[in-house]
Amino acid sequence: MNNPDPDDLRKQLESGPLERPGFTSKLQREIEEAVEHKERAKPRVKPVICFAGVSAIAAAILLFPWSNLHTQSDAAPAMDAAVTATTASVSYSPAPITTALLIGLRTEHEPSGSEAGRALKPMRYSTYRTMLIAPVRGKLQKTSEGPGILMPYKQNFWKIDSLVHRTKTDEFRYLSAHLADQPAKPETFPDQEGEQFNRTETLLFAGNQYVSIAESESSLRGGGAYQADRIWVRTLPQLKEGHTVQFYNKPVDKNHVSISDVYGTNANIGGVLASVASSLRGEVSGQSWTIQREPGHWVGKVAETPRAVAGAATPDSYVLHDFPRDLPDKVVNHDDLCCTWSGIQSSYPQATDALTSPMNDMLVIFEGGKLKFYPYGQAPGNDPQLVLDLLPGEQLVMAQWATDHYVEEWIDKVYRYLTPETDIRVPLSE
Repeated sequence: MNNPDPDDLRKQLESGPLERPGFTSKLQREIEEAVEHKERAKPRVKPVICFAGVSAIAAAILLFPWSNLHTQSDAAPAMDAAVTATTASVSYSPAPITTALLIGLRTEHEPSGSEAGRALKPMRYSTYRTMLIAPVRGKLQKTSEGPGILMPYKQNFWKIDSLVHRTKTDEFRYLSAHLADQPAKPETFPDQEGEQFNRTETLLFAGNQYVSIAESESSLRGGGAYQADRIWVRTLPQLKEGHTVQFYNKPVDKNHVSISDVYGTNANIGGVLASVASSLRGEVSGQSWTIQREPGHWVGKVAETPRAVAGAATPDSYVLHDFPRDLPDKVVNHDDLCCTWSGIQSSYPQATDALTSPMNDMLVIFEGGKLKFYPYGQAPGNDPQLVLDLLPGEQLVMAQWATDHYVEEWIDKVYRYLTPETDIRVPLSE
C-alpha cells in the first residue's frame, strides 16, 4: 500500500470535533498501517553479520573475568526484580485523560394523574439533562450540568428543550431546537372545541446532525377515543421547522429522513428491508425507523407499521425490528469500544453500558445506577477517577467527544450555555 502523505494526516488531525473528532478511527488505522509497513520494510540482517555477532559473543565468554562472578551474582536477583517491577509499572501505567465527554441523558416520568374536568388521562413524558466531563488541571471532573440536550452541530452548539403547552382540555409536550445562545421559542397549538387531546414527543437519540424522536397522541372526541404512535429520524433543521398535530390516519409526514436516505442508493437497502419484512404481516418501508441504544453501541431499528387496507381506517402504530447493518459514521460519528462487550463484562460484571473515547484515554462504565470514569489501561478493580450518580431509570441519549484544544473551548462554552445567567461561577477545584 502507499504510505499516507504527512500533510494529509496533519490536515485530518486539525479538523474540529464539533463536526467529528479530528483523530478518527480511520486516521488511526492509516497511521498503524504506515508503521506496520515501515517495520516490514526493514532490511534483514545478513548471515555474515550474524556470524560476526556469534564470534564476538564467543570471544567475550573466553575473556570474561570469571573469578569476579561470585561478587556480582548476589546482586543479580535484586536487579532482575527491580527491572521487572519497573517494566510492569511502565507497561500498566494508564495515560492521563485529555478528552472531554458531553453526555445527554433522559428520564421517563409517569403522569401525576388526571386533572379535574378531564376524562383523558395524561401521558408519560421525559425530561433531559446534559453534563460535560473534562480534565481540569489534571483532574477529571464534571464542569457543567443543565436541563435539556446541548449538542454540537457543525460549528455551533444547539439546544433541544422539552416544552409544555396546556389549554383547558389539551396538553402538548414538544421538543424545541434552537441555537444555544438564543432562547427557545414556545409554540402555540390549536384547541379543538369538543375534543380532549394529548401529544408527547420523546427524544431517543441525538448525534451531531440526526435525532430520533417518538411521537404519541391520544384523543377523546364525543364517545370516540384513539391512540396513535409514530417514530422518526430527523435532521436538526427538520426538528427546528416546527410541529404538525393530528397525525392519526393521515399521509406520511415528509419532515423526516428515511433509512435509505442515510445509507445511500448503492447500499441495496430495498433488498435488506424486503428480507426483514418477509416474515411479517405489516409493512416495512424504511420511512419509519429509529436509533436505539444497546450495551456498548447504537443500532438501527426499522419500524413495522400496519398494512393499509382500502376503505378502512388504519391506526398509527409500530413494532421495531433489528436492522442488520451498522450505522454509518455520519449518523454516529464515534461509537467504537476499546474491546468487545463480552470483554467489558468480564472486567466489570455489573456493567449495563460502556463508552470509550476516540483517543482511547477514557473508559466510561454504566454500573449500578452510577457513571464511573476510568483512564483507559487501568487494571480492573482499581477505583475510578470520577463517579456520578444517575437518576432512577435514566438512559443515554447522546455522547459527544472533544479532543485537543477543543476541550478548553467546550469547557467555557458548555458552561455558558448550560448555566443560568443568575448563577455565579464557582472556581473549579485544584
